[in-house]
Amino acid sequence: MQTTALVLTVAVVTAAFSAWAQDAAKYEPTWESVDSRPLPAWFDNDKFGIFIHWGVYSVPSWGPKGRYSEWYWHDMQDKNGETWKFHVENYGEDFRYTDFAPQFRAELFNPAHWAEIFERSGAKYVVLTSKHHEGFCLWPSMESWNWNSADAGPGRDLCGELTAAVKARGLKMGFYYSLYEWFNPIYRSDPARYVEQHMLPQMKDLVLRYEPDIVWPDGEWDHPDTLWRSTEFLAWLYNESPVRERVVVNDRWGKDCRSKHGGFYTTEYGQVGWGQDLGGRHKWEECRGIGKSFGYNRNEEIDDYATPTELIRMLISICNGGGNLLLDIGPTADGRIPVIMEQRLLALGDWLKDNGESIYGTGASPFPNLPWGRCTAKPGKLYLHVFDWPRGVLEVPGLKNEVKKAYLLTEPDAALAVTRAGERSVSVDVPEHMPDKDATVVVLEIEGEPDVDMSIHAAEDGSFALTAVQAQVTGNTARYEPEKDAIGFWTDPKDTVSWHVTVDKPGKYAVALTYACAKGSGGTPLEISVGDAVAKAKVKETGSWSDFTTESAGTVDVAGPGVLAVTVTPKSKPAEGVMNLRAVTLLPTQ
Repeated sequence: MQTTALVLTVAVVTAAFSAWAQDAAKYEPTWESVDSRPLPAWFDNDKFGIFIHWGVYSVPSWGPKGRYSEWYWHDMQDKNGETWKFHVENYGEDFRYTDFAPQFRAELFNPAHWAEIFERSGAKYVVLTSKHHEGFCLWPSMESWNWNSADAGPGRDLCGELTAAVKARGLKMGFYYSLYEWFNPIYRSDPARYVEQHMLPQMKDLVLRYEPDIVWPDGEWDHPDTLWRSTEFLAWLYNESPVRERVVVNDRWGKDCRSKHGGFYTTEYGQVGWGQDLGGRHKWEECRGIGKSFGYNRNEEIDDYATPTELIRMLISICNGGGNLLLDIGPTADGRIPVIMEQRLLALGDWLKDNGESIYGTGASPFPNLPWGRCTAKPGKLYLHVFDWPRGVLEVPGLKNEVKKAYLLTEPDAALAVTRAGERSVSVDVPEHMPDKDATVVVLEIEGEPDVDMSIHAAEDGSFALTAVQAQVTGNTARYEPEKDAIGFWTDPKDTVSWHVTVDKPGKYAVALTYACAKGSGGTPLEISVGDAVAKAKVKETGSWSDFTTESAGTVDVAGPGVLAVTVTPKSKPAEGVMNLRAVTLLPTQ
């Protein structure tokens, strides 16, 4: 009798909740509707999260250099590939990938220790691969019987254990979930049935069991969002689920969705969506490993791992652009975070302990570029993250605001002298030596909203001298070298260098470049655009990377008046490097 009463009570409560949820429904299963939902503010404020790739692939934990090790099962299918060769040599031709599952034991997994490391790293949220493309689930999924961590291998609910430990530390918890599965027979024969009977039940199970703060799908690229029924799931998530008020989601919901739909857009190892330009239009998050792989790869060496300084500056640079960093670790099959990964996380945490004010809760930089580093902002404050220390005087170009006070973030009571250098620049007196080798933060307290004008105005004779220190560099390799006063390390032809100039009237200009190029590296064709006008040149060898020369690039007819972009774009790279670029000069010919 008591059991019957309990069942009836639960049924009544469930029905009532369902009816309330239906009445409260706000979002329709369309992109127009679900994309209109505001992104919960916590995600933009938190800035830094930990990604975790952990599964059966953690047993072989191997991939060719530069390849994701979690793709081991997929890569085994290429009988001429490096992964199959490695597999045969070490495990034999008859050893199936599924035979690794009993060896994924997680016997040293200590969720409390993991959560402690994450908290000490300064991260504010965690995203665990609940299921990668191999289909193995880290929770007791009914849809993946005997291919989950409760039925095979560890015999544990890894998602549940880590969720409890992470939330106990006051961090937010989320789950990566692969929409597709490489070798699931239902998916391969009938994707629509797979979505109905396998994928959607699993995703709802994750949400209802663990109430995650983040739902992070992947593996969407084979089909449009309509097959995955993405908007249907999102409408349920935003209207009915227990996390509807706080949950955030990414943009991986169908083959045409990246950088178009979702709560936040994603980049991966610096690559944006499917070649889409975010352009500051939308909240975004960069995901990448400390090394070159997400899953632990035993084939990687020390030089494959980012240094603490590189990681600190990476986080700063991403925040400078308004993004978040989701930094990945790949635990071992027995459940340990590799020591080198722990060390890197703790180094980040040590820096954030002193400098977190300049990261958490900040907005993007108001400066299009800064020659010595990056910037983040809060109302009334600019946080200048200095990478290349100026030894005495820090020039802040383009800043029109009055500066009320300047100081090092770690020494707020020791004011630094500020001098205005004209209407659009200030100078800050700083110590001779850089206090923090990774990144020193100089704080400017300013009047009003940031007012920045970094466009370059013509000299009295009408010419423009565009120097390397003023340039905005876009790409992966090129950067300003103070010792050469030039844009160097330009090995990727996709990188560009640009300036903005204020032109008072239209006219014809002669274009010249000052650069250096070592023997054997000449021949790169260039386009130099001034607004819509384009000049062309070819890089010549000058002898070495330090032997600078000035070469003509012809003339251009420049429209005006207005602010125009001047951009140097390599069209290819025939040799080792493009050039070391010191300056571009525009000389009026009339």
